[in-house]
Amino acid sequence: MTVDIKSVAGTVATVDETVMQALPFISAIIGFVPGAAVAVPFMPLVGEALMALDNAAKAVAAGNNGAAVQDIFTEIMNHLTPGKPNSTALSATTP
Repeated sequence: MTVDIKSVAGTVATVDETVMQALPFISAIIGFVPGAAVAVPFMPLVGEALMALDNAAKAVAAGNNGAAVQDIFTEIMNHLTPGKPNSTALSATTP
């Protein structure tokens, strides 16, 4: 059985978009779950990571190579590693 990476990436993008649509609802519910409220401040980071994954999956589905996915993981790793440059997409913005 062969796996078509473009098809898998298209499915990932579809699922990711559905999760992103539900993210505000999930964030609101998490705030009311005892002990889970500590996750609320991280929800914007989750949203940004999902958006980056969605963009990478769409790029792969369109026939671009996997460099987009590797770039996403590198940016996240750098953002979370002390001494490495922070990602502007993953950094908190002030209103």
